[in-house]
Amino acid sequence: MSQALPLREELPVELTWDLSLLFPSQADFETALSELKTSIEAFANKYKATNFDKETLLNALIDYENIQEKVYPIYAYGSLGYEVDKLNPVYEQNELTLMNFSEWFGQTMAFFQPALAELDAEIFTQVIEDPKGSRYQYYLKEIDRVKGQMLSEEIEALLSGLRSSIFNQYRLYGTMKFQDFTFDEFVANGETYANSFPAFEGDWEAHANPEIRHNAWKSFHDGLRKFENTAAANYINHVQTEKKMATLRGFESVIDYLLFDQQVTKDAYHRQIDVIMEKFGPVMQRYAKLLQKEHALEKISLADIKMSFSTEDSAKISVEESRKMIEDAFQIMGDEYLSVVKQAFDERWIDYPMNKTKSTGGFCSTVYNGPSYILLNWTSLLSEVLVLAHELGHAGHFNLTNKNQSVLTPAVSTYFVEAPSTANEVIMCQYLLNQPIEDKQKQILIAEFISRTYFHNMVTHLLEADFQRKVYTAVDAGELLNAARLNDFFRGTLEAFWGDAVEVNPGAELTWMRQPHYFMGLYPYTYSAGLTIGTQIGQRIAAKDEDAISKWLDVLRAGGTKTPLELADMADVSMHDEQALLSAIGYVDQLLDQIESLA
Repeated sequence: MSQALPLREELPVELTWDLSLLFPSQADFETALSELKTSIEAFANKYKATNFDKETLLNALIDYENIQEKVYPIYAYGSLGYEVDKLNPVYEQNELTLMNFSEWFGQTMAFFQPALAELDAEIFTQVIEDPKGSRYQYYLKEIDRVKGQMLSEEIEALLSGLRSSIFNQYRLYGTMKFQDFTFDEFVANGETYANSFPAFEGDWEAHANPEIRHNAWKSFHDGLRKFENTAAANYINHVQTEKKMATLRGFESVIDYLLFDQQVTKDAYHRQIDVIMEKFGPVMQRYAKLLQKEHALEKISLADIKMSFSTEDSAKISVEESRKMIEDAFQIMGDEYLSVVKQAFDERWIDYPMNKTKSTGGFCSTVYNGPSYILLNWTSLLSEVLVLAHELGHAGHFNLTNKNQSVLTPAVSTYFVEAPSTANEVIMCQYLLNQPIEDKQKQILIAEFISRTYFHNMVTHLLEADFQRKVYTAVDAGELLNAARLNDFFRGTLEAFWGDAVEVNPGAELTWMRQPHYFMGLYPYTYSAGLTIGTQIGQRIAAKDEDAISKWLDVLRAGGTKTPLELADMADVSMHDEQALLSAIGYVDQLLDQIESLA
């Protein structure tokens, strides 16, 4: 039987991230949290009944900034341990402690923003014009932008105090996924294999052996089906809660409510989904046919679509080799950016190996003026190097932003946030293609690039977005939702995108159960928006366009000081119409031309 995933304590420490960079010990974390609570209470006592003028507002902003800088390491330490080991009772307690602290913090500070929203605009102007206050201009502008949807101090405090109860669906999903979902062993080629979320998504789904792929698919989706009604009830509760919050804050549509935070119009949102469904679907159907031909398959299905283009055993890449490749590729970005990349390796910001109950996929969590912790589920495949380049793109972005912006400056819009990460994937791939490799290796590399970068961001997440739009439209219309309806929505999305080129296997309709993105508002479609920008920028940087590099670094430093479309404009990429999106789709079509020409 194949070996099950190791426990956390069985891993090589040097391949795991180092949370002691935040606090040397659990006791230090607990002390820091206690001291932070004292600072928050002092802030509330000092400013809650204050009649703000220029000086008191400036002092309050300085004090508030100091508090927020201390919040970041608390949140990181309290949550990241649990992300990699949900069997550890200390980490589980930290997660609960953090949830309770978050509610208390929000409730205690609920007076502040409504109080600022009531102030005369002249006071804001006076603070912004003061040399000490200019760093807070974007925070104050954001207060002015959102004040129309703010509720009274009392209601905001009540909502903050109930937040973990109102929006507990994400946590419940994580509990189901990592502690309740179980998958039967499966047999292939006379051998028995264990199945799990990390094993299926990291190994079996893309396995070269078709019997392993298909039997693992059945085992995995049979396991999901056992929980579909509970998972559906949890997700439906989440979207209906979002609808209630939208109504409470004065929005007619839950989609309008969620787009407001992103500073994106409905037209831009719908355009991203509609153009990709219509124009990119045929391009990826072409990719599927090339994959089918390469593997000499009678037909290709969704149980095959993640397999490597190469029919040979995939080359394994060590952690050390991946570091050299990454550092060589990103020298082009200059010393400041490259220093962040090197620091990530030297200081153990990266958590590589799979283990039981570790979160699947990958992410980057940046502490203000601190580490950018990167979670991976390392498979030693080339695709994982692209994932690492992607997450280091987030690290480079947020480190440059944090060096140049106040912690109070609003976060960059999620519409833009995936642009720096996906640009890195384009840069990384172009670097690899420029190495002295044979045509067959180049063909395989291009196919891996498409299957990792464009499949992940413009297919996987875009299909989530199309499904999600159907759900929110139904919620706005007050329609009945249940597991069967969710399954119908997703199957319809898959069939519309893949057409007759790819068979939609039984169980594929349960794909909505696989990702946490549905609990993050309108996040899924933003991956494709980011990649649309990243495709343009990545190509220019890979071509050593010094002007493009300089402008891109300025964009990364700007953070949330501009809207997402303004940030794209700074980099000479227009997202005001469909042209950049059509250009990205055309780029992938040209990559497929190269695959065919190299055959």
